[in-house]
Amino acid sequence: MSDMVSYASYFSAGMKIGVSIPLAADAGLFNDWARIHEVDEDLVVMQLSRDHLPDGVLLDVGQLIELKGGSDETGYSCRAIVVSEGEERELLVRLIGEIVTDELREFYRVDVFLPIKYYISAEQRPNVLENDWLARREKRLADELLRRQQRWESRLATANADLPQERHLEQPDHGQGQDPDQSWDTIVPLAANISGGGIRIIAHQEFSIGQYVLLEILMPVPRRIVDAVVRVVFINRNPVVIGERDSYNVALKFVFIDERDRDAIVNHIAAIQLQRLRQLREHYATRTAVDFTGEAGEALQSRAQLTARRLLSGLFFFLIVFILFYYFNGYLSHRPKGEIEQIFDNSVRRYQELRLK
Repeated sequence: MSDMVSYASYFSAGMKIGVSIPLAADAGLFNDWARIHEVDEDLVVMQLSRDHLPDGVLLDVGQLIELKGGSDETGYSCRAIVVSEGEERELLVRLIGEIVTDELREFYRVDVFLPIKYYISAEQRPNVLENDWLARREKRLADELLRRQQRWESRLATANADLPQERHLEQPDHGQGQDPDQSWDTIVPLAANISGGGIRIIAHQEFSIGQYVLLEILMPVPRRIVDAVVRVVFINRNPVVIGERDSYNVALKFVFIDERDRDAIVNHIAAIQLQRLRQLREHYATRTAVDFTGEAGEALQSRAQLTARRLLSGLFFFLIVFILFYYFNGYLSHRPKGEIEQIFDNSVRRYQELRLK
């Protein structure tokens, strides 16, 4: 969320909020409550409900915590980081990230691009909307059954045709469950954050909290149109440049949806996650191979060259020592004798000869 002023739409001075604080050793969360004293853009000064926290509860500068507000129907939360701690457990925290509704956390969510149609109905009574939704679902299922029957009859007619040139009469197979409505071809896919519990979109139309909206989503594989009635759980106006259209970040919760359609959404999310995990594994596998032949290979080569140089240096040193030892040993054994040594050796030799006589 880039517009800091929008935080004030959810957290205000005097408001009582829930606080989730991590426990030591990743043992979960400790839930408490606090009273907000002051809000300045993304900075919040709040007072915890207790002066002393239980053992194992981490609350230090730089610690991530979660602030929760709203009611059971329109609950929301936002992450925050502890900036400083004052006396009597008064905390200064900085809000980070965006406001997320607790209602959309029932299922895993993923960012996707999907063709979406939405209509604001003048009828806002839930029971009437449910009946209309059921009627639309029955009509769509009946139309789908009729299309399947027509494709089957077309295939039978083509298979039983006597003349080969009549094969051009075969109707194209659009796939099971495909809606022939060509209006979807002109729908530009929207960036959405979707789960089995709801969807978040960027819309150019302003909604109201609690308003019911008719929603159609085209799921790509297998091709399927999801009919649903959703309720607006929160809306936030996005900052725009002068001359651009206003846009709103809108979170919608599924109120009436067929469980088969919900399963189609969950399966689509699972398929996207599997694809991303596969790409991630391939990326790291490729990176590992490149690192081994690149950085790691160069490191191994440098280490081998250093070891070889050390061995050669050692051999050269021992060779020099051996040559010097051999030279000096030979010199001491065969060096030319001086005059005194010659006189002494001659005297010893004559003495030995006289004794032998």
